[in-house]
Amino acid sequence: MADRYEYQTISFARKGVFKAKFNPDEELNRLGAEGWELVAMYTAGAGVGSSDELFATFKRKHA
Repeated sequence: MADRYEYQTISFARKGVFKAKFNPDEELNRLGAEGWELVAMYTAGAGVGSSDELFATFKRKHA
């Protein structure tokens, strides 16, 4: 049987990352400890700097 995966996408305010309102490394490490692997990070806007939100998509093997 082929591996099965589950996915999770989280969002956070871009200004929170760059103005240090929270530590993104702590959140990434927490998710990594739960078995999640970051597969993509992107903004919702059409161009660079057009969105105040960043989205991160993670995957892990489905139990």
